[in-house]
Amino acid sequence: MSVLELPAEILGKIFDHYVHDRWKVRQVNSDRPLSKLRCISAYSDSRTHPVDLTHVCQLWRTTAISMPQLWATIYASQMKSEGDVKMFELWLERSAGRDGTYPLTLYIKQSAWAPVDLREFFSLAISQHRRWKYIRLGLDGRYLPFFEPLYTVAPLSTLRGFKVSFGLCNLDGLRRLVGVLCSSTALRSVEFGNEFYGWDRIAVPWDSLSLTTLSFRIVELSLLIRFLSSTMDTLRDLSVSMLSPPLSLDDLPLTMRRLQSLRIASFGSGNHASETFDKLTLPSLHELYLPEGFISYKDSELQTRGWESLLSLLQRSNCKLQAFEFGDENTPDLIEKLKLPLFEHLTSLRVTSLLEKYPDLSSRLLDALSEASEETQMPRVLPLLETLKLDSIHSEVSVREMVSTRVAAYGGCGKLKLRRVCAQRLEAEEYALEIDLNNQE
Repeated sequence: MSVLELPAEILGKIFDHYVHDRWKVRQVNSDRPLSKLRCISAYSDSRTHPVDLTHVCQLWRTTAISMPQLWATIYASQMKSEGDVKMFELWLERSAGRDGTYPLTLYIKQSAWAPVDLREFFSLAISQHRRWKYIRLGLDGRYLPFFEPLYTVAPLSTLRGFKVSFGLCNLDGLRRLVGVLCSSTALRSVEFGNEFYGWDRIAVPWDSLSLTTLSFRIVELSLLIRFLSSTMDTLRDLSVSMLSPPLSLDDLPLTMRRLQSLRIASFGSGNHASETFDKLTLPSLHELYLPEGFISYKDSELQTRGWESLLSLLQRSNCKLQAFEFGDENTPDLIEKLKLPLFEHLTSLRVTSLLEKYPDLSSRLLDALSEASEETQMPRVLPLLETLKLDSIHSEVSVREMVSTRVAAYGGCGKLKLRRVCAQRLEAEEYALEIDLNNQE
């Protein structure tokens, strides 16, 4: 049977794979994604385009046009002509489905300069607000007034998540836009790309929302605690790129019963980890990501306080941490802390410290992971470890020796917990060493 003779049902599955299978079809020539060639695509790094499917034959054209899911994820970036706007309109029409209600995921990215008037473009996007499922806006502040028609519409009913990131703009206008986006009772995910200052004046009933995911680029620590107090019964994932002053906190300690994943990239200048960790109890915490550790602290006393507060948090929460990411110049502290019972349930560890600059520290970490218990001869440190990533190593040979030692301790790969090891040298784009033990006996 010729590929042109396949039934529509099978074609539909192939087409969906062609457009949306992000792992396989988006690995080739990542430096030249389709989004750099076409302003409208499904993803920022797409290598395929559903329009191309409509040019093969009548059957393929009819099938592709009849499948709203091929068109309902739209990445619109750097519009350059009226033709781009028309293509955007075409995608919107085909993504609507027969009854015009198919959910829409929309990502709009536009810099300050554009060779075409974008009023029609934004009007088209806003006209579909009743279909918005997820929307991400990465825009120059000059485009914020184009969203004013949203301020008079009824509360959004289908929106489940949004991200806003505007350049220099009127903060009152931005707060109004966020207020409208937060009117959706279906909202579960919120991401703020802007610096989050003075947002306590925003007219949003945070207590009535059931957010499960919350992300900030930069947020005041005091305001973050206030947000957490409003979402303490629902929030599961929290990510912060940088915490900022003020540090004066009068809030009572918080117990986040459902929070499973916490990521704080940087505590920022003048921010103490203790100011954050001492306020929280996280009994469901499974994943903790501190990619810069306490690296902002040049004072060893503050580093010590950071560790003390973190360990106190884990002990107070009585949680079983399974994934941990840490990066810090003070790596010896990390090595000693990983030996504590608080980390014995870890299945995933990533160390972002610059171990290549400190060969002795690199060796000490690998020696610790190779150390066996005298009673059981099993690994003493992180016995349940399945995935290990080291972002900067001194010796690939040492990594292989550590893996061999753990394999031997378990009597071969069959009983070994460790499944995957990745390691790279400083400033390398890809991992220099990848060991997959899943298929080894």
